[in-house]
Amino acid sequence: MNLGARPERPDLYRWQYDALTSWLRCGRRGVVEAVTGSGKTDVALAAAADALRRGRFVLVLVPSRVLMEQWHGRLTAWLPHRRIGRLGDTLHDQPEDCDVLIATRHSAAAHKPVPPDDGPGLLIADECHGLGGGILRRALLPQYEERLGLTATLERSDDAVTDLLLPFFGGICHRYGFGDAIADGVCAPPRVALVGVPLSAEERDDYIATEQQLVDARHALRRIRGMPLEPFGAFLAAVAHLADHDAGPEGRAARDYLDAFAKRRSIVAQSVAKYELLGRFAPVIKAAEGAVLFTETVRAANHAINRLDPLVSIDLITGATARRHRKVILDDLRTRRLDAVAAPRVLDEGIDVPDANLGIVMSASRTRRQMIQRMGRILRRKRPGVAARFVIMFAQDTLEDPANRMDRDGFLDEIERIAESAGVFDSERFDELEAFMGQPGPAIVPEPERLANLDHRYAELVAIPADGMPFDAEQTVAALADDHGVEAVYAYAAFARPETTGAGLVAARALEARLPPPPEEPDDVASLPYLEPELSDLPELHQPKQPPKRLSTGEAPLVISAAGPNWQLTCTGCGATSPMVRFRWQALEQTVACACR
Repeated sequence: MNLGARPERPDLYRWQYDALTSWLRCGRRGVVEAVTGSGKTDVALAAAADALRRGRFVLVLVPSRVLMEQWHGRLTAWLPHRRIGRLGDTLHDQPEDCDVLIATRHSAAAHKPVPPDDGPGLLIADECHGLGGGILRRALLPQYEERLGLTATLERSDDAVTDLLLPFFGGICHRYGFGDAIADGVCAPPRVALVGVPLSAEERDDYIATEQQLVDARHALRRIRGMPLEPFGAFLAAVAHLADHDAGPEGRAARDYLDAFAKRRSIVAQSVAKYELLGRFAPVIKAAEGAVLFTETVRAANHAINRLDPLVSIDLITGATARRHRKVILDDLRTRRLDAVAAPRVLDEGIDVPDANLGIVMSASRTRRQMIQRMGRILRRKRPGVAARFVIMFAQDTLEDPANRMDRDGFLDEIERIAESAGVFDSERFDELEAFMGQPGPAIVPEPERLANLDHRYAELVAIPADGMPFDAEQTVAALADDHGVEAVYAYAAFARPETTGAGLVAARALEARLPPPPEEPDDVASLPYLEPELSDLPELHQPKQPPKRLSTGEAPLVISAAGPNWQLTCTGCGATSPMVRFRWQALEQTVACACR
């Protein structure tokens, strides 16, 4: 086994060490659920480095081409002597040509990059909650016996978490929320200003007009057996589940509800008064150390830019923004050539946003995942005296109003719970609001505990000479494992900085055989210390939608073949065929009910 010296790396936070220890206890299978901005990527980088040391191939699944490049940069810096390949976006590296392969989900689902020569491997899935769809789930390759999922919150509006993701990854092995991250000094406590504006007479009329649709649909939905009524986020997840999967009257009621809900949300999100008030925030935005405006739509983001453009330096990022231009915009925000960036959802997940200390949310009601992603953009660790600040605009006497308890979906409750200070302001009280937002951040910022802080626990391990294992060192390592747990000592030995551990990697080799293996049977999984998933109850489907016939599952190619004087499509995998047609060109318009799985 090659135990070559490792390059210099950042010292891990204590929570990252705890997450890796928990993952080891679960046989190197599990999901780390940690809030945005806390550093969960470093957990995966440490696991990848250790897997390579043990002769494993590493596959990293990412949601997008942008994230593929971000991971490539991080892995190249972390593992400068390893070959880091990419699959996706016209790049076609193969497992045989690299030590680590970073693949977009779609490319991995199509090409199935298994470990070379049927060898052992580690699969790391960034934003793993997104892998439950019918196509993307094919990227969850069972050939990788070691599996690590990363997500801010493991939730979906379907059954994929319980039916697919948890069985594949084993379970949630570690959870790290904003409360813990703020207490540890990993994230910053926010000051939160909830600012109410009135709807115009026309907006109020439109809002009221949707209310009866919503009430009628909600009444029908609440009579469904098994429908969770509280909290609102669980109710909304159940409604989305019915809308997507039920073809009967309950599914129609769910779709009616979501249509009315979306229309009502659009009315309040685009309230004219919000954008009029936004202009008054120009001095606050210019004084901030970077600001992000969170909107739901490109149209809303353009409204924000039109209001602020004469007053501050601001630019827009959307899903259509070219990668090169997006990088320029984010670099300009990082260097303060831009005061702010407006972004409709595109920055919610995964994109590496420069440190900013002011977030302005133009529409307050959010899903839990979106809430965690947006909060994490602003709550990254700050230096002393710098405050993390959120301005959350809401339309008074609407679903956004904090006084409306029925339609709260978790965003306001969570951010108020972790806030250093929170206040509700009327738009007419702008002087009070400005004074509230102008308060400095904490004068003393707690220093996060790091892995090096544990040296006193493993003094005997640190003292072992780096050039070999003395005859009595194995007894020392075994005694430490008995005292602190095999996984905890292995994690310290394998993941601490080289200058801290001395012969740590040698000690890790001595402990490897004592670690639990990856679980293979359901009984094995049940015996491991996985955490309970925080899942919404989903109602039973009384009339499930029938999946449409697909051209192909992607498992095998289709060919056009002659059948006497006629033509048809044939799946080369399962042999399914389309109806026969007279002309060859007509076959291109046919479909095949492919049975490949």
